[in-house]
Parts: sequence; structure tokens; C-alpha cells
Amino acid sequence: MLSSGLLWTVFIIYLCFLFFIAVMGGFIQKHRTKNTEDFSTGSGTIRWPFLVMTYIASLMSTWVFFAGPGAYYRGGFGYWASELSYICLFPVIVHFVMNKVWLVNRSRHYTTPADIYYDRFKSPLLRFILALVFLSASFPTVTSVLIAISKAAEIATGGAVKYQYILLITGIIIIIYVIIGGMKSIVMTDTIQGLIYIGILWAIVIACLIIGFHGSLANAVQTVWQNSNDWFSYPGPNELVPYSARFGYPFCCAIGWTIMLPHVFIRSGYAGASLQTQRKLMFLTPVLQVIVWSGCMLIGLVAIGMMPGLDTAQTEYIIPYLIQNFIQNLHPAVAVILMIGFFVGAVSVGVTTADSFLLVSGSILTEDILVHTFRLKLTDRHRLLAVRIVIALIGVCSICMALRPPGLIFTLIMFANAIVMPLFPILVIGIYWKKATKQAAVIASIVGTALVLMTYFLWDLGDAWYGTFGLIGSTCCMILISLFTKQPESDSQEFYQALQKGEEEYFENTPEWE
Repeated sequence: MLSSGLLWTVFIIYLCFLFFIAVMGGFIQKHRTKNTEDFSTGSGTIRWPFLVMTYIASLMSTWVFFAGPGAYYRGGFGYWASELSYICLFPVIVHFVMNKVWLVNRSRHYTTPADIYYDRFKSPLLRFILALVFLSASFPTVTSVLIAISKAAEIATGGAVKYQYILLITGIIIIIYVIIGGMKSIVMTDTIQGLIYIGILWAIVIACLIIGFHGSLANAVQTVWQNSNDWFSYPGPNELVPYSARFGYPFCCAIGWTIMLPHVFIRSGYAGASLQTQRKLMFLTPVLQVIVWSGCMLIGLVAIGMMPGLDTAQTEYIIPYLIQNFIQNLHPAVAVILMIGFFVGAVSVGVTTADSFLLVSGSILTEDILVHTFRLKLTDRHRLLAVRIVIALIGVCSICMALRPPGLIFTLIMFANAIVMPLFPILVIGIYWKKATKQAAVIASIVGTALVLMTYFLWDLGDAWYGTFGLIGSTCCMILISLFTKQPESDSQEFYQALQKGEEEYFENTPEWE
């Protein structure tokens, strides 16, 4: 639909814009990266507008412009309700768990998600296991997002632009600006891109509603009610979220997706500049999630109203399909603009996810494995250099894998949210129960991870239960094994002292809201 020349022009301009924002961000902040903590987490200096936007931007993925609206087409209004059901849990989890993590981090200065677990339990084996789990959730995501961005270019041009070329340029640009600026550059570009893709998503919603139903949402709802009223049923026309998933799906999203994926863990637990920043993250993030998911839902509603009866393959790319097969016939010029919007939106939301996962993967591999597992002796300067080298290597490997993606990557992506769920009870119990032991934490992490793998690959229940069995198994192991094992209190003394210090300093002296 788009000419290759037009797409390349748009693509190059957009990437130059991103690179410019990343570089300008460094000059505006007038901040020199000092160590790996500063490079990977921003040393807890990210203010609330940037923290909220980098969180929501990196949380979402190209799913928003690809399978997301198609899932609402197939799953219906009940699927939207299921998506929103976990959002109310986010402020609760952040308040009782991640704010505690933030308080401890003010004194302890963590770099990777596994750092806080080690600080509490003093187990090198636990650190290594967690590093592998977090990498298994993050590393393949970089590859899949690069593929999705490149696929968007291929779809937008009808195959005139091969995705390999887009993939190479996108990957190289992301690697360069992550290496140069680290967390500070990512935060700046994520903020801009978050605003861009949310704006584009709703521009597509409004344009489709105007063209298809003269701007009347009531007409769209009435049309769908008359022609496809099972769209309003639960669990939807395709039973996309069956009754068996009522527990598994919300908890997978609330715990695995919004908290425990390593890149959002860093943002919700380490990066915030103040307790007020944490509180604003608690309340503003759910609002932004509702805005994004409602936009996806309305695209699904409008699409099924205009083009009912599409199969699954067609709905996976419902936005470009709608533009090419409906809007182009009525308003060719508008169709071109919307297709450009689709491509730019897919690039913006994809880059925010890829750069965040790339940064945290580099930190995990360097800090948790090279430095703390293999005991490499490095100065702060050499650690920072090592992180940058590792990021470049991971980025190059991701590009190579994306050129010829193995099927295993897509399998891993399906349970990325689930695989980190068993780590959550270890963190919660470790914070609130001083008698929890490292023996219990190690066994809980192994048993929980094994149960998630069995759920997907042995019992074939992953699409309904996700990481639920792993979460339950991990919780039981933490409690039961801690009752029968002991660990010296001195191992966790500094952890609890930091927590107490933070609570005394921030909860007693800080007003409820800025």
C-alpha cells in the first residue's frame, strides 16, 4: 500500500528523531554516567512524569498494534473486562511490595532484580537461578519485537520492503542509543514514544469510527449487537478467555506482566526519585492502561461491526487489514495516513519494549552472572564498559536470531509473563517474614519454575492457568521449608535495617501527596 520510498523516508526520519531525543536528553540532564547502577536504573532519580511514561511505554509491546485489537475482535467485550480486572490490583501490589523494595533500595543501591533477593537471603545460587529466569523472560522478547517492527514495514508496503533491512537498522539504532545513554536516554525516548503511540492508537480509533459509523459509537454498538451479539457475551464468541482463566489470567497480568518482568521491576522498584513518584506511578499507571486497552477494544468493536466473520489469521493484523480492505476503498488519502500511523505506532511501542529489555538483559548478564557468579574482578569503570559490551553482543545476537527466528522463541514469549510469577512470593515472604530462609527461597524458585514449565509443555494448560501452579507451588515451598530450616539472622540484618530506615525517613516525614 505504501511505496517503499515513502516508508523508508518515514522510518529514517523517525529513527533520527529518536536518536536526537536520546542525545538531547543527556545534555538536558547534564549528567555523566558514573557506574552500572546509574547506567541501568538511573540511580533512583527518575521523576514521576518520566517514570510513569517509561513504565507504560516499556510495559506495552507491538501487541497493541498487531494481535491486541484482533484479540478484542475475537474475544469480545468479556475479554476487555478480563483485561481490566487485574488493573485494580496494581496499586495494592505496588503499595505493599514495590514501595518496600524502593525503600530498601534507597540505602542498598541495587542494579538488577536479583540484587534484592541476594541482599535478603545471601544465596549466590538463588541469584544465579533468578538471573536465568529473568533472562529467559527478557532475552527472546528483544528478538520478537524486532521481528514485529520489521513485519509492520513488510505489511505496510505489501512486501515491497523486506523486513531484514528494517530489522538491521532498527537493531543497530537501539543498540547505539542504549549503550550511549543507558536508562536516562531510554527514559527520555520512552516518554516521547509513549505519547506518540497512544495518540496514534486513538487517532486510528476515531478515524475508523468516523468512516465506518459516521462518528457514532452508539451506531457501532448497535450494529455489532444486531449482527454479532455474542461479542457482548462472556467468555466471548471465540471463548478467548474461558472460565478456567478467570483466576490465572488476571494474576498472570497483575504479577508477571506488570510487576515481575525485569524491565518493569526496575522501574517500579528502583528508578523512582521519591515516594511521591512511587505513589503517582501507583495511581496513574492503571489510568493509562485503561486508555490503551480501551483503544484496542474499540478497534476490535469497529472492525467486527464493519467486517464480521474474519478468521484468526486476518484478525492478527486487523488494523492494516481494516485500512487496506475497507478504508482505502472509501478514502485513499486517509488510508495512507493511517497506514503510516500504524507503522510508526508499531515502531514506537516496539522500540520502547526492546530497548528496556536490552538494557536489563545486559545488566543481568554482567552483574549477576559474570561478576557475582563467575567472580570477575572489575572496577566500576570496567563494569560499566562490560555492561555496554554485553548489551552490544546481546543486541547483535538478537538481530541474528530475528533474521532466522527459531520457533522456540515464540514459545518462550508466550510464557514470559508466567515464568517470573513464582519469584513473586519469594520476594513478598522475604520482605514480611524474617524467618524465611535461603534454602526455602532456592527450592521455591526451582519448584515454581518447574511447575510453570510443566503447565505449558507437559499438561498443556498454559493458555488458561499461565503461572498459577508455579505461584502456588513457590508459595507453599517458601512457607513449609522455612518452618523446617534456619538461617542466621545476621544474613538479613542489613536488609531489614535499610527497610526500617526507609520507613522511618519517608513515611514519617513525607506528606501524602505532592
